Amino acid sequence: MPATYRDRKDSEIYGERLIIFRRNDLANDNYYFRAKIAGVGGYIRRSCKTSNAAEAMVFARAAYEDLLVCHKGGLSIVKMTVDKFFDEWIEKKKHNFTDTRISWKRSVYERYMSLYFGKREISELNKKVVDGYWDFRLSFWHTEEGKARIEINEKRANSKSKSSHNIAKKPSFATLKAEASLINEFLRAAVDDGYLMRSIKISAQDAVPKTERELGYRDTFTEHEWRVLRVNLYNFANCKGKFANDRVHQLHLFQRKMLHAFVLLKANTGLRVGEIKQLVWGDIEIKPNSAGEELLQVSVRKEISKTRRERRAIAQTKHIISVIRSFRDLCEKTAPNDLVFFNEYRGQRDAVDLSVAFKKFLERVDYEGREGGLRYSQNGKARTLYSLRHWYAISRLKQGMDIFALATTMGTGVNQIRNHYARHISGDAFEAEATKYRSAGEATKKAASVKELLGMVESGLIDEEAAMAAFKRVVRQ
Repeated sequence: MPATYRDRKDSEIYGERLIIFRRNDLANDNYYFRAKIAGVGGYIRRSCKTSNAAEAMVFARAAYEDLLVCHKGGLSIVKMTVDKFFDEWIEKKKHNFTDTRISWKRSVYERYMSLYFGKREISELNKKVVDGYWDFRLSFWHTEEGKARIEINEKRANSKSKSSHNIAKKPSFATLKAEASLINEFLRAAVDDGYLMRSIKISAQDAVPKTERELGYRDTFTEHEWRVLRVNLYNFANCKGKFANDRVHQLHLFQRKMLHAFVLLKANTGLRVGEIKQLVWGDIEIKPNSAGEELLQVSVRKEISKTRRERRAIAQTKHIISVIRSFRDLCEKTAPNDLVFFNEYRGQRDAVDLSVAFKKFLERVDYEGREGGLRYSQNGKARTLYSLRHWYAISRLKQGMDIFALATTMGTGVNQIRNHYARHISGDAFEAEATKYRSAGEATKKAASVKELLGMVESGLIDEEAAMAAFKRVVRQ
């Protein structure tokens, strides 16, 4: 018996030897048990949580039987902390996500989730423990640990190292949804790997009152705002109009044109920011359609797609095609495997954050005397590059694009389209569709039916998903 063991007592259970003992290397007098389970490598060791020998033996026998049942049921009985499991899981998932996505998952987990879940045994998680994450998360920046982090990081707020001095003390609903999604991901994996007996789900809706959830949605642009934005972006890229007196050197002028191309490409394809940043010139093709009109086709390779599925997006405006061509003419590296948005011009390289550049540009746009220009909506919501994806979805819905085709193009689900984008357009899409019919009598009947559907949506009698289904039946009549 090892020197660290004392007060050993032996027993037998189901043909295996069961041992209880105390440990010399620990301050407490509790008993521990050790046993072997056929098919499991090494010994199983657990605390008996009592210093009474008789009680410890009863506990050990009951615990052994529970472990045996779990093992025969296909569950892992090897100890595994959440931290260790997450590390192993994220390593296995590398081929399913982009490097950027993997980095985001790790950083979010390490910043918050590890502090709450990390040292816990994953087999001991239950619904109550998992839901308790929201109490921890919502109060984190008000705890002593959170305050200490803020204090430390404020001292180096102007440094180039990562800091948390600007972290939102009250996370948005969108942020909490993203965290809930990550937690649910590795909890499902824990079930698949046999560490959890049943699935446990966490929902951000349990953390935020319904009245506050709408605030988590990013705002988009109105049609008039978009026209103003597009004109100003052209002037910004070419130092014209109000931007004519800007003194910029050639590299910065190149970067302005890069922002111009990036924004228009995103607004006309609906691709995600991370997907566009990883595009190479071989992914972009300009070719004629059956009518002889030029199309800009973007291929989203599975290795850069968030969903790890290949898809194509098509832009059909002369303006975007012209801008992309002009930008390509300025680029020195245009081989099929060269990045489209690469910060080099005539041998000069300078880091530029397109997200920051876009925000600063929006602030310089003169629009109705608003402070901050187009940076914020009338509702006070901040706009970012991601707002352009919203603009694409909403504008396509208004044009009558089929919701399923839109979901495929954008690499997302129909429910995502309905919940996040269709909410901006109410019944406009249905009315737009009704104008497609040229037969006066038929069009009148269909328009009347559509108008009735719109009224039902607005009154709350049916939701937009039900209205869409009903609308499709109407137009087929």
